[in-house]
Amino acid sequence: MSKISPKKTKSNAGDEKPKPEPTPTFNTERLFQALIERRIADAEKELDTIRATLPSTESAKGYLKALEGLLLTAKSNEDKYLYLSKIEKTPKNLKTLRREFSQQTKNGLHGDFDRGYFQALESYMRKLEQAEPAGEPATAKKAD
Repeated sequence: MSKISPKKTKSNAGDEKPKPEPTPTFNTERLFQALIERRIADAEKELDTIRATLPSTESAKGYLKALEGLLLTAKSNEDKYLYLSKIEKTPKNLKTLRREFSQQTKNGLHGDFDRGYFQALESYMRKLEQAEPAGEPATAKKAD
């Protein structure tokens, strides 16, 4: 028996799975705090700062798109079609959401854009968890 190593051809040269892009890290602390406090103008300024320093990677683009979505959610008042506006922001729900977003971030089936998107949502959920006083929802609004 002879051992024959597989010949590298154009058809099998790309069989190696591409490594996912590193998750972008931005200083989103001030943006998230502004969103939580519903200071829309400040949040827009922080988003512009992040946008200006954004590398042109797919994961960074996904991260930015999620931040833009969070800002739009904060701008609109109680839109029934916006997921984050509808959920009750209890500590248990926030922790569950953060874990779900974290799992999606690590999911190899998602592309870099999607992983960046979910990373931003995970970071925001973590900030909401930290900002929330014990037993009191962070951004819940009382019904009139």
